[in-house]
Amino acid sequence: MEIKPRTADTDIYAEYLLCLALDVGEGMLKNGGEISRVEDTIERICKAYGAAHIEVFSIISFISAAVRMPDGSYSSQLRRIKSTGTNLNTLERLNALSREICKTTPSLEEFDRKIHEMKKTPPYPIYVRIAASSAAVGGFALFFGGNVFDAIIAMLIGAIICFVDIYSPSKLNSMAKTVISSFLATVIAGLSVRIGINSNPDFIIIGSIMILVPGLAFGTALRDLLCGDLLAGSLKTLQACLGALMIAFGYMLGSAVLGGAV
Repeated sequence: MEIKPRTADTDIYAEYLLCLALDVGEGMLKNGGEISRVEDTIERICKAYGAAHIEVFSIISFISAAVRMPDGSYSSQLRRIKSTGTNLNTLERLNALSREICKTTPSLEEFDRKIHEMKKTPPYPIYVRIAASSAAVGGFALFFGGNVFDAIIAMLIGAIICFVDIYSPSKLNSMAKTVISSFLATVIAGLSVRIGINSNPDFIIIGSIMILVPGLAFGTALRDLLCGDLLAGSLKTLQACLGALMIAFGYMLGSAVLGGAV
């Protein structure tokens, strides 16, 4: 069922404003934005519309915010973030939207319409995502010293990893996806040797898991820590370390299935 945009007539102004600001902040958090960026964006949007006081607290899975307007109206709202990822394209569009909103301060109905239009914008086509994943994995395999056969097999694995990410059930969390992807990469690399293809499973596996390594997430966690967001930075660091452990766990499962052949 399509969700229709809200109108200012149906909500108290402060509630409506804070809800829209949280929509932007939630989108940033879901797509890999730093905690400081999320909190600062929500504060700037509310202040642009005349908020007298705004308080925001966020971690990787939760946003709490309260706003008080000059007329004394007050609103406090929470957002629960159940899944996060990294989508720099969406993050950049949300940044551009927040700057535009703070600069022009359109009506809240217009603000709401812009957010709905952005949510309706389709992501990159599936074939583009698959091609990019394959090219990245194949390139990494060559970079680490593999031959053409290694790159071709790695490109196949890259496409499979992308399929797992796109078509896996919604209830499957990111850790489980990482284990499955790492397991499949190890098994396919090992089987390529067993069927007689002149390939090096080490280079294939290393190239394949490079797109699974949470390097960007770890860098974001360090930035949060340096910005003073110790709780959020610690949680993100833990999440990144767990992701690395899931890669190793998937590799160990694949190696065990193949009898230690890789």
